Amino acid sequence: MILQALNELYTRLADDPTYEIAPPGFSPQKISFRIVIRPDGSLVQIEDARIKNDKGKLVPDRMEVPAHQKRTSGVKPQFLCDKAEYLLGWSGDTERQVLAASCFNAFKEEHLLYESKINDPGYSAVCRFLEKWSIDSKKGEISVELDKLNELNGSFGVWILQGEKAPIHNSEKIKNWWIQLKANTASEHQSQCLVSGKVSPVCRIHPDIKGFKSSIALVGIQENTSYESYGLSKTENCPISSDVAFRYATALNALTDGPNRKRHRTRITDTTVVQWTDKPTLLEDIFSDFFEGHSQQAEDSQDLSRLRQLARLLAAIRAGSQYQELGEPSTFFYMLGLEQPNPGRFSIRFFHRSTIADLLDKLHDHQRCMEIIRQFDKPVGKRMPDPEFPVIWQLLRETARVAEEISPLLTGALTRSIINGTPYPEGLFSAVIRRIHADRTINYLRAALLKAVLIRNHKQTIPIMLDTTNKEPAYLLGRLFASLEKTQQDALGDLNASLRDKFYASASATPASVFPRILRTYSHHLAKLSGGSKVNRERLIQEILGAISATGFPSNFNLKSQGLFAIGYYHQRKDFFTKKEITEIPESASA
Repeated sequence: MILQALNELYTRLADDPTYEIAPPGFSPQKISFRIVIRPDGSLVQIEDARIKNDKGKLVPDRMEVPAHQKRTSGVKPQFLCDKAEYLLGWSGDTERQVLAASCFNAFKEEHLLYESKINDPGYSAVCRFLEKWSIDSKKGEISVELDKLNELNGSFGVWILQGEKAPIHNSEKIKNWWIQLKANTASEHQSQCLVSGKVSPVCRIHPDIKGFKSSIALVGIQENTSYESYGLSKTENCPISSDVAFRYATALNALTDGPNRKRHRTRITDTTVVQWTDKPTLLEDIFSDFFEGHSQQAEDSQDLSRLRQLARLLAAIRAGSQYQELGEPSTFFYMLGLEQPNPGRFSIRFFHRSTIADLLDKLHDHQRCMEIIRQFDKPVGKRMPDPEFPVIWQLLRETARVAEEISPLLTGALTRSIINGTPYPEGLFSAVIRRIHADRTINYLRAALLKAVLIRNHKQTIPIMLDTTNKEPAYLLGRLFASLEKTQQDALGDLNASLRDKFYASASATPASVFPRILRTYSHHLAKLSGGSKVNRERLIQEILGAISATGFPSNFNLKSQGLFAIGYYHQRKDFFTKKEITEIPESASA
């Protein structure tokens, strides 16, 4: 399903020039330098080919070059585009200089073999250069250029004739010869492709996917007899045609490492998420902003337009309605989550396919499950208000002490539950409870997560704000604990170790062993209050105690009840700091 969707996406992206999709036999490459030569093969100069990005920083220029062969180790020259070790026999690392000489010789031998077959003036100029070039004799003449290459360590370069704008590999003769060569060297083994269903030459080594720590193939099988099945070879076990392999890899590279990657690529902790629709839509353009988080400030008119579009998307999710400008409701929407746990392989965390209408419905359901009164609904000093639509990484951040400790399995499981409308991972609930016990912090995001799991997974009915009619013991005791803590705070001010710091974990897990003890100190704290605040506080606590007096304090609470305890605590704390509206009594009524 993944390869089929990407194979279909290639057709759409190839028709859009902004994606710079390369034709078969070619691929985009980041080019940092150009070797300028004369028709006789003599060197003119080595130019810096980098360009300035939007921030004014020099970055490699993207260029369509002959597709590279997979090179993991050893000496393997590429065609007309490679690193300085192959093009010039130069390495800034003296320990690699011997290897660089071997790389150059291999590059020269292979390209000289092709000269008579290609018969192109530009290509012949490259061959003359290769025949005459010696890095040892030219170091002094081009020392400045070599110093620049040291800065561009590991970057790729191309050849260009003096006075020409296009690199030599762009010649029509060279292009046509390269395409024919690739067609002739296709796998001799033919089989029915698993994706297209056509009988075609099978791809033996799949193209690399870029945009990660290291470029590796999405599809691959080890060269080992233990991986054979029914005596079939590696190629026969995974019959995907060379054409389909090129199409799916090119489409995925356009999403992960292409010029429009910001529209399609999102990071959630260690997982890279790419999303697309089967036809151009506004949702595809702005979904990464919604999924990853966005700035509330616009620096230019384009940013302002995106913020307005995003506001419409959020309004549609909140209302559960279809916003037609996002795209036709029946348009298919795709999401693919990839993680690279080590440089040698990919882990597919999730793959999702639905329609725009279904996606918006699922996001609306998630928002309704998460909806709870915000702790900070307005800016307070430098603190921004709590997000009405918290993004996934913000939720996951509440499950671990530091970001590096977030479970990658939890990332995929939570994302799947949101976009599929399935139960949230139970590990999410227990992770939040553990963090609350560890740091005694019950904030907006943690309360929202606990509420969402209890509603969707356990069919609980939990309102957005304080519910004085809720008689669940865990909810009541959470409210009681918040009330006792607020009484201590009002009586003694901020303490180094408050009631919450000392007793929250045990009070939420084994209330019968804790509450009788802290209720004895409550009377001393209450005595320090005065006026209406003392009366109101005593009335509130007596109402809560009256609701639980029949059953008494439970000996222990399970995880589900501990979550309800935390929500009751959060609701009551928020209610204490919420300004109450006072209804004035008309004079005529009081007369």
